[in-house]
Amino acid sequence: MYKPYSISYDLNDPGQKYDEVFDIIKNFGAYIKLQKSFWLVRSNLSPQEMSNKLNKVLDNNDSLFICELTKNYQGRATKSEWEFIRESIFK
Repeated sequence: MYKPYSISYDLNDPGQKYDEVFDIIKNFGAYIKLQKSFWLVRSNLSPQEMSNKLNKVLDNNDSLFICELTKNYQGRATKSEWEFIRESIFK
């Protein structure tokens, strides 16, 4: 079952494999990158499964947080970002 999740991380020295992290997240399902290291995704994977995939490219000193979301949100984003969030993340 596809569910909405937030993914947040800090890539610290030495590796900072941003491209690899981006490629992995983009394969989880529908996604939008809202901030430098903050994404919303709609995926049929569990947080553990997503974490396992990301851990393959993260360094030991990097941090990662994945959380299932509910349809109760607010913030600042562009009109097109809000449209994508409504239609693709919380559909």
